[in-house]
Amino acid sequence: MELANLITKLNGTPYVAPSVREVPKQDRGPARAVLEAICRNEIPLIIFLTGVGTRAFLALAEEVGRRESLLQVLKQMFVVARGPKPIAALREAGVRIDFVPEAPTSEGILSGLAQRSLQGTGVAVQLYGEENPFLVDGLKRRGAIVHEIPLYDWVLPVDREPMIRLIRDLVAGAIDVIAFTSSPQIKNLFEVAQQLTMREQLAKALRQNVTVAVVGTVCEATLAAERIRPAIQSEKPTMGALIHAIAEFITQQEGQNVHHAQ
Repeated sequence: MELANLITKLNGTPYVAPSVREVPKQDRGPARAVLEAICRNEIPLIIFLTGVGTRAFLALAEEVGRRESLLQVLKQMFVVARGPKPIAALREAGVRIDFVPEAPTSEGILSGLAQRSLQGTGVAVQLYGEENPFLVDGLKRRGAIVHEIPLYDWVLPVDREPMIRLIRDLVAGAIDVIAFTSSPQIKNLFEVAQQLTMREQLAKALRQNVTVAVVGTVCEATLAAERIRPAIQSEKPTMGALIHAIAEFITQQEGQNVHHAQ
């Protein structure tokens, strides 16, 4: 809804088609193992990437009777929050935040921690609905001992009708611009298109007829696997920046069309 509101404010017509939903991990053993290591003071640094994941980790600690222990240990740890949503979740729990990167991205986190020695340091990373090899591998290259905390998965929505309508409208040329903010959105869209035997039609539409906008290099790489190049990629990795980049692109295109018409 946040994206839709931004589009409306800029006089666009939003087309909302949810393509992912968050479901808790069935196997919470790995997350619980990291929680126990944290409570034993074995990990001095933790990175929270999402609000949903932050709350899920605190809820897991509550469930196993370790919430107070976790909160006490967090007071001694170096706590990183990637952006506004994990910040809000941590503040609700009364957790001090030591570092917030300028850019709310994995790149921003690595850049911000560049002057901090991580050799031999245990670093807990709260994952979101997929793995984050860019951040994890970047930390490992710096000598960190990374403990991944998997808490939830991104899966297809229960109601897929909005996605089906979206695919058909994209192929029919009824949509001017499509914006992707995570790679699972792209993967799920193509999975549903495959089920409809419209995968290649969708790819062709996104290559030739629809303006594609993305946030981040991960989305760009996922599209590249389908031989699709986004026309728009915002300088800052935020939804607001993406929508403003789309508006600027469309304004430029309209200006060029007026010039050509004259």
